Amino acid sequence: MIALTKEANKALQQQFIQRSVTKRYIALIEGVPSQDEGDISLPLRVDLDDRPKQLVCYEHGKHAETFWQVHQRLNQRTLVHLYPKTGRTHQLRVHCAHHDGLHMPIVGDDLYGVAANRLHLHAQYLALAHPESGEALIFEVKADFE
Repeated sequence: MIALTKEANKALQQQFIQRSVTKRYIALIEGVPSQDEGDISLPLRVDLDDRPKQLVCYEHGKHAETFWQVHQRLNQRTLVHLYPKTGRTHQLRVHCAHHDGLHMPIVGDDLYGVAANRLHLHAQYLALAHPESGEALIFEVKADFE
C-alpha cells in the first residue's frame, strides 16, 4: 500500500503506531502444534555475529509479540495464522522457529530452518481505516501454498 499524499501517509503511519491495523499472515510450519492457538512474547535483537539474523535476547532485545492460531493441520506440517502485535525484523520467523516459541520453523526458512524453493510465509490480510474518509479498507490475498 502506498499513500498518495503526505497527509494520507501520516494518517496511515498513526494507525500502525497505534496498532489499530489488523495484519494476518499465513505460514506453513514444520510440525503440528499440540494447542490450537497461543501468544508468543520473545524479545528480539540483531545477531551481531551473523547479520541479518535476529536472536532472542532478554537483556537487550526489543519486545516482540505474536498471536498464532492453527488454520489447518496437515500430515507433519501445519498452516497457521500469525497476528503480529509488534513489527520486529524477522519476528514471525523467529517466533515460529525458536524453542521458546512454536519450535517449528516455517517451511523454506533458510535462516531459522531449512531452505526450500521458497519461504512459506504470506501476508494474507490487512484491515485499516481510509486515511481521509475513515471507511474500513480490507485487503485479502490467498497464498499459493494453501
